[in-house]
Amino acid sequence: MKVILIDSGTTNSRIRLYDRTTSQVLDAEKIRVGVRDTVISGDHDHLKAKLSEGIARLLMKNQLAASDIGYIIASGMITSNLGVYEIPHIPSPAGVTDFARCSKAVKLKEFFDIPCIFIPGMKNSVIYDSSDDAFPPINAFDVMRGEEVETFGLLKQLKVKGKGMMILPGSHTKFVAVDEHKQLLYCLSTLGGETLQALQKETILSSSLDQKLVEVIDERMLEKGFEAAKKYGLTRTFYHVRLFHLFANLDANQRANYFTGAVIYTDLQALFQSLEKSDDIQWCIVGGSNPLRKVFAHLLRYSNKNWKVMEANDQQVEYSVVFGAEEIVSRCADVTSLID
Repeated sequence: MKVILIDSGTTNSRIRLYDRTTSQVLDAEKIRVGVRDTVISGDHDHLKAKLSEGIARLLMKNQLAASDIGYIIASGMITSNLGVYEIPHIPSPAGVTDFARCSKAVKLKEFFDIPCIFIPGMKNSVIYDSSDDAFPPINAFDVMRGEEVETFGLLKQLKVKGKGMMILPGSHTKFVAVDEHKQLLYCLSTLGGETLQALQKETILSSSLDQKLVEVIDERMLEKGFEAAKKYGLTRTFYHVRLFHLFANLDANQRANYFTGAVIYTDLQALFQSLEKSDDIQWCIVGGSNPLRKVFAHLLRYSNKNWKVMEANDQQVEYSVVFGAEEIVSRCADVTSLID
């Protein structure tokens, strides 16, 4: 059976054609569209239209009709109020069965009436008495959509035991705590990726940094930026990048590594400070795309925590959405009625 998987984020979406019989991704379409487009346009029509065009191209390239597809699985921001079909976050802790139970299967004309299973995201469960304190414990709150699928997919491929932490850098860095039973305990998010991009594009640092930022990992400069943020603070360290351009013999890649090391320092500090007992963490898996995947893996080891740091490879990252989505959908109860 062939299925289609849609992974839709803030700015980009990826549509994959997957063969369940051979467990192979046959083709993929990457589209520069996400829920940010809904915010800009004020409606969902643009997002729906672009996803529909992507599915159509995928079918045409592979000489398939809509009737050749068993079903579609959709995850990520596509299930938010800015997406295509909203499903409320489920509360933590949550396992595969919880996500399966709360997934919804529907048919949409934009998706050629192919049954589409929408997978919900997760929110942290936070208990507090608002009458005691007008200001809530805001750092305990968090949400995610899409990272739950990636997490389950990476856990399926990388065999781990005990409690650990999934680290998924991207536009938003997501840290996902996992217990020994593969339950997702909570998540923690930062704007790390967006900070890197925004400062590179919209500030005086634009002239000191290449558009691609880090081209080649420079471990020494990553560490220098990491330590500078710790010693001098983040915004002063940002200005160092311009000063390096004016007064030091460092190229754009070295400056970018320094800059990235500083931002990742604050991401990791947010993680470390959120842990009640870091000794409980036995492993961490770093997913996401390069170069941030390699940056996080190196700086986690540099931070000298007693964690087993595992860096997923490109294929494991590519298949994390596939295997995670399939793991959840295989436990859904209401899919067969739509497929029949």
